[in-house]
Amino acid sequence: MKKTIVFLTLLAGAITAQADDFPYLTFETNNGEKVSVEFSSDLTLDFSSSTLKVGNQYTFTLKDLKKMYFSSDNQTTGISPVNADDYIIYGYYDLQGRPVQQPKRGIYIIKTSKGTKKVLVK
Repeated sequence: MKKTIVFLTLLAGAITAQADDFPYLTFETNNGEKVSVEFSSDLTLDFSSSTLKVGNQYTFTLKDLKKMYFSSDNQTTGISPVNADDYIIYGYYDLQGRPVQQPKRGIYIIKTSKGTKKVLVK
């Protein structure tokens, strides 16, 4: 019994030490968007039947969440891949909110039939 308790204590210490090396908890969605949250002892993860709520900042639909992992850097992109066949695009805007007629390479905000997204035009 004592060996089991010692083993579990050592295992818990090893897991805690592993997480200390990575200050961010990163969530990746099925569409490739990544959101990193600074990991701390007061960070809460609340699961419901279909959603994951991360602190007071983010809510993910579980079916849209590809993976979550600890990372050493902030990997938040906020840039969503867009398949033009799935959306009706109403307009492109630069990062200052000004309309753009012919987007070139760069990051833009687009207004689509499914909401507003930040995209990278290659």
